[in-house]
Amino acid sequence: MRAMPNLLLMLFALGACKDADDGVGSDSVPSDDTGGEVVDDTGGSDDTGSQEEIDADGDGVRADEDCDDNNAAVYPGAEESCDGLDNDCDGSVDDGAGTEWYTDSDGDGYGDSAAVTIACDQPEGAVAQGDDCDDDDAAFNPGAAEVDCADPNDYNCDGSVGFNDADGDGFAACEECNDSDAAVSPSAEEICDDQDNDCDGSADEGVTSTYYQDKDADGYGDADFSVAACEAPAGYAAIAEDCDDGVTAVNPGAQEVCSGVDEDCDGLIDDADESLDASSGATSYTDADGDGYGDPSAASQSCETPEGAVTNSEDCDDADGAVSPDAEEVCDGLDNDCDGVSDEAGATGEATWYSDSDGDGYGDASSATSACEAPPGAVSNAEDCDDGSASVSPDAAEVCDGDDNNCDGVTDTDATDRKTYYADADGDGTGDPSVSALSCSRPSGYIGNKKDCDDADAAVYTGATEVCDDADNDCDTVIDEGFDADSDGITDCNEISYTVVFYGTGDDDWDGYVDGSFALGDGGWSSVESVTMTLDSGDHTFAAYVSDTGAAIAGFLAAVSIDGTVTYVTGGAGDWRMVDNTSASDWTDVDFDDSAWSSPLLCASSQVTAYWGGAPATLRGLGAQWVWHQSCTSLGDSYYRLNFSLP
Repeated sequence: MRAMPNLLLMLFALGACKDADDGVGSDSVPSDDTGGEVVDDTGGSDDTGSQEEIDADGDGVRADEDCDDNNAAVYPGAEESCDGLDNDCDGSVDDGAGTEWYTDSDGDGYGDSAAVTIACDQPEGAVAQGDDCDDDDAAFNPGAAEVDCADPNDYNCDGSVGFNDADGDGFAACEECNDSDAAVSPSAEEICDDQDNDCDGSADEGVTSTYYQDKDADGYGDADFSVAACEAPAGYAAIAEDCDDGVTAVNPGAQEVCSGVDEDCDGLIDDADESLDASSGATSYTDADGDGYGDPSAASQSCETPEGAVTNSEDCDDADGAVSPDAEEVCDGLDNDCDGVSDEAGATGEATWYSDSDGDGYGDASSATSACEAPPGAVSNAEDCDDGSASVSPDAAEVCDGDDNNCDGVTDTDATDRKTYYADADGDGTGDPSVSALSCSRPSGYIGNKKDCDDADAAVYTGATEVCDDADNDCDTVIDEGFDADSDGITDCNEISYTVVFYGTGDDDWDGYVDGSFALGDGGWSSVESVTMTLDSGDHTFAAYVSDTGAAIAGFLAAVSIDGTVTYVTGGAGDWRMVDNTSASDWTDVDFDDSAWSSPLLCASSQVTAYWGGAPATLRGLGAQWVWHQSCTSLGDSYYRLNFSLP
C-alpha cells in the first residue's frame, strides 16, 4: 500500500511538537546548572535569544520544532527525498519517496500494474514497466507476439485475440501487421507515410525520395550525406550540388564574387570564372613608377590587384617615383606630395629670406620668412644692422662717426680713418712707440707722437738734456755721451777706482808697462820693484820686456795686488802669456794678436836655485814663481803680458 500522504505526516509532527511543549507546562521554571531557579527579571530573552527564536539553518522552522536545525532540507512538512534523511521529521527515513516499481512474478520483464511499490531502490522481483495482463504466465506481456489466428488468447495484452479483425479491412489481426488501421494490410498499396502499408516488413519501399543534408539551409545539400524519406526532413534538401554545406552563400545558385571562394560551385574561382560579378572586385590603377600610388587615368577592375598596379589613384605623376602623396615636398618647382601646390610653405630645402628695405643687399634679421624662392625685396642674409640706411651694411667702411657702419657689433673701433696714438705713461708729453692704439679720438694717457724711448721715466724723451745717469735721456740711442773723460768706454758716473800694486823682477834687466806706459823696471834679477797705481773700471794690461846681459837666459817673476788682494801671480792658472823676438812697439800694445802668444814655462824653485839662486823673498811670499820662455836653462830674451779687467 502507498505511504501516508505528506500533509497527514506534517500534521502529525506538528501535533507531536505541541504535545512536547505542553509536557513542559507553562508553570515550569528553568534552572541553572546548580539546580537553582533562574529568574529573568528583564522580561525578555538573553543576548543569544531563546530556543523558540533560533533557526540556525534558515529553513523557516524554529530549532525547537526542527528535527535537524543544521540542515535546511530537513524540517516538518519538507518533501521526503531519497537521501538517507528524515526530511519531513516524521521519524521515518526516505518514506514515500522514490520510484514506482511493479511486481514481476513471471519474470517476463513486465509487472502487474496493480502490485505497485514506491521505493528509492529497485525491490527484488520488481520492474519499472507495468501493463502485464497475466503476471503468472511469461507468454503474456505487451511485448509478446500473436502467432496463431486460431488461438483465442490475447498474448500481447492489446485487448484482441488473433482471429479478430478490429480494423475491418478483411484481414484477421494475426494476418496483418496493424489491425488498428484499415489502410494497412497485406493487400494495401505501399504509400510514403513511414508505415509498412502492405505488411511486407518494410516501410515506404519504392516510394521514398532521396534528400541531402543541408546544414547551411541554402536549399542545396551535401551529396555525401543523404536520406530516403517521403518528405524532406528538417535540415535536408532535394538538390545535392552544394560544394560547401557550411556556408549559405556557396551553392550552385549563388553569384560568383571576388572572395577567393568558388561561390557557384562550378570549380572556378574569382577572375577565372566568367560568371564573376565584376562589380565585387576592386579597382586597380597602374603604378608605373613603383612608388605605391596609382595613375587615376589607368584604372582596371579585378579581384586581385594585377602586378604593377595598386588600389589607389593618388599619384599625380606616375612617371616619377619621387612624386607621390607620401613624398616630401622639396624646393624643386614640382608638386612632390601631390597636394596641388608646388614648393609650398614647409617644403624641404626652404631658405630663410630677410627683408632688404634699403636695397643694400643685406637683410633685416627681425623680418625672416621661409620660402623656396626669394620673395620680392628679400635677400638670403640677415647681416644688416640698419635696414633703413643703405650706407650701413657689412660691406660698408667703418668711419669715425659714432655709427656701426660695417655691422660688426662695435662702433668706430675698427674705423678706417682712426689715428695712431702712443702711450705716455710717464706724462712727459712724448709717446712710447711700442705701445700704440688706433682710435677715433685720443685715449686718456696717450699722445700723438712716439718720441719717448723710456715711457717709465719722465726725464727720458727725445730732446731731453743728457746727464750721466746710465740712461739715454735724449733718446738718441747713445747712453751718457760726453761723460767718459778717460775714454775707457766706462762713463764717469759708472767709473770705479781701484788701488793696484804691481811687483816684478827679471833676469837681468826688465821694463814693465801698464796700459802701454812705462811704470817700473830696470832692476836686477834678484831685486824686487813695485809701483802702486789707481786704475778705473775697464780692461788693463801689464807687460814686461826681459833680457839677460850675460848668458842671455831671461826669466820673469811678478805679482799684481788689487785693493789689497793678490790676484795675479806668475806661475798662476794661465793668466800670463809670453812671446819672444817681438819688437817692443808691438808687444806693449793691448790689442796685440793673442795667437802669437803662448803660455810661459813654469820653472821649479829647485831648478832656479841650482843655476841662479833663490827668488826674492817678497815675491815668494806672494806666491809668484819664475817663468821662462823655452826652458829653465834656455837662451833668449822674453816678452810677458797679463790682460785683466776691473769691474
